[in-house]
Amino acid sequence: MRHLARWGAGTAAGALLILGTAAPASAQDAVPRVTGATPEGEIVVTARRRAESLQDVPIAVTAFDANRVSELQADDISGLRYSVPNLYLDQGDGGNAVIYIRGVGQNDSLAFADAGVGVYVDDVFVARSQAAFLELFDVERIEVLRGPQGTLYGRNTIGGAVKFVSTRPARELEGYLEAGIGNFDFLTLRGRVSGPLAGDALRGKVAFAVTRRDGYNDNLFTGADDGDLESYAGRVALLFEPSPQFELLLSADARRDRPDTSRSPHRETPITVAAPAVVTLPALDDPYDVETNANGLNDLDAYGVSLTARWRPSDRVTIESITAYRAMNFDLVLDTDGSPLPVLDILLRQDQRQFSQELRLLYQGSRLTFTGGLYYFYDRDISFSGYDDGAATIFGLPVVALGFPNAQLAETRQITNSYAVFGDATYALTDRLSLSAGLRYTYERRSSGRTFESYFDPAISVTGNEPPFLQGVGVPGQPIGGRASFEAFTPRVSVSYDATDDVLLYASAARGFKSGGFDGRAASDFQFRPFRPEYVWSYEGGLKTRWLGGRLIANAAIFYNDYTDVQVTSFGADPVTGVFQSLFTNAASARAYGAELELVARPTRGLTINASLGYLDARYREFEVLVGTVVTDVSDRHLVNAPRWNGSIGATYRAPLSARLSGTIHVDAAYRSTSAIEITDSPVLRQPGYGLINGFVAIGSSDERWELRAGVRNLTDKAVRVQGFNLESFPGVQVGFYAAPRTYDLRLILRY
Repeated sequence: MRHLARWGAGTAAGALLILGTAAPASAQDAVPRVTGATPEGEIVVTARRRAESLQDVPIAVTAFDANRVSELQADDISGLRYSVPNLYLDQGDGGNAVIYIRGVGQNDSLAFADAGVGVYVDDVFVARSQAAFLELFDVERIEVLRGPQGTLYGRNTIGGAVKFVSTRPARELEGYLEAGIGNFDFLTLRGRVSGPLAGDALRGKVAFAVTRRDGYNDNLFTGADDGDLESYAGRVALLFEPSPQFELLLSADARRDRPDTSRSPHRETPITVAAPAVVTLPALDDPYDVETNANGLNDLDAYGVSLTARWRPSDRVTIESITAYRAMNFDLVLDTDGSPLPVLDILLRQDQRQFSQELRLLYQGSRLTFTGGLYYFYDRDISFSGYDDGAATIFGLPVVALGFPNAQLAETRQITNSYAVFGDATYALTDRLSLSAGLRYTYERRSSGRTFESYFDPAISVTGNEPPFLQGVGVPGQPIGGRASFEAFTPRVSVSYDATDDVLLYASAARGFKSGGFDGRAASDFQFRPFRPEYVWSYEGGLKTRWLGGRLIANAAIFYNDYTDVQVTSFGADPVTGVFQSLFTNAASARAYGAELELVARPTRGLTINASLGYLDARYREFEVLVGTVVTDVSDRHLVNAPRWNGSIGATYRAPLSARLSGTIHVDAAYRSTSAIEITDSPVLRQPGYGLINGFVAIGSSDERWELRAGVRNLTDKAVRVQGFNLESFPGVQVGFYAAPRTYDLRLILRY
């Protein structure tokens, strides 16, 4: 609330100052706009914090406008995962967005493990991975920037950035409504109304999305389905534009998830449990069968508000302020052991608040373009977590028989303050040759503390009848805590050359940084020592080309990443006691190189073909972990979510059926080679190479006012393992999570 008060006062004062000094409307050009696409069909992006045609940006970036998102049948951001080379994007076990670009990312969902790829909603960084798994509605465009973006975007963009840009309030009244039904009792309703409220000076927008479906897993223990979906999301915006030189955009969004169950893993190997007699449960056969007891909670509340002020005092200068506040509450019960007994059942209650303020200045001259600014970010996270393991065994005996607790709770408080100053300039040495250089300095302070309580009463279950915390019911542990600061310089240099009006060549070198911190699962001061930041140096070369009058666009890139102090989570057993142990450490250095190709072709009227191809050779240089009491070299493991080959191809054909009707056919296919889905690269959990096919057919009016569409995803019903836990050391099991089987739906789309 203290930060909100300062924000309100500061923003109000800034707005009054800007309004008081704004130039008359007749004296200046309008504030720059960013539209979805140029008349030639090329998407305009703001990858460098200024509006540019995608083909003129010397960065490896893939952009999707609203039509392309619709063609991919992407209801959430995971629907884009196969259409960007060397991108992995899916939903993790904790409802979190798991994003890897060129082998760089993070799949741990707890607050202390920062994402390796930043997610931005209307230029506001989303700090928590659960809130970063976005519903895709009210889309103007989405940009996926590959490679470190440490100069203009800063923290947590060591692998890249995913930018979601919502629609601006429209100048004329317009509306959109989409309703659909499908298998697994799927229902969706999405809509938007946008238009003027008081002439051109004040415009507004309201958008919403409601989605529900039954789970596609069958829980053999409860007899019910598992992993259902019930989501409600909305966004409102007001745009105040008193003159062409100045605007204020107030935007707010919210999301509420209330499914009946969390997402349970499939048991891939047998597990020995105490029930109370010691028995062994076999592995399950059908990948969509689960057998879990702790899956009754997966609630998310996330919301945010931002105020963006833009002022253009002259033809060449734009000043921008983005002030934002976001919050998230997330409650989860997760059965990590995949059994119907409390072997390693997890509870998480998370309360997060963040505030950010960014000030930017953009100068666009005849030869020099400069973007610079200041950035402040504050994050407070309180995570209340615990586990039940009363049915676990050690050396063939129940853990409770050996005097270990059957349950534990812990509260972790983490506060982050981050400050940055940045600048990036591009200078045209000639009409065709340009040089760019940028630098960002980041200073970050982080404090964290943990308190514990262990329970020795078999009647207590933190995932069932949660006991009071630190009220004398259990045995309190020794509190632990720490403070640390981190700083980094993240430069970027690039050179670009327009060989012709349709061919751009570029080369760049950039450094990325992801902050250090404290292990949020640590149980002792020894484990609570701060882990170091991650760093990557990335070297990239590429070309962007247009052929046949723009009917064929071909973009390619090659890259080399030098990746150090990789932050990894490892699960195992304490070498002395044999009980579960989790460590988050700097365990490795790695290198990765590869190539990427993207094609867009419009060979005939009404037909569009999109294709992508990615090659990635990612290997650890050194990687040592503690196995029992022995330090073991595991450098031969594959990096997580870094397949050697990945590619996609899709075609959309739209043709008139009569004077008033048109038809559309879309088919897309994707391939991904063998990949590791968890840090140990277990052969049991490794996902073999696979291919997928999606598509739809539609009929609608020639003026695109309405459309009826029948679509299918995963046509061949392929079972794809997307995440796993190798808990072989303790409690002695390996489990996997699977993407959706074949799904299909029928949708009616109305536009006004």
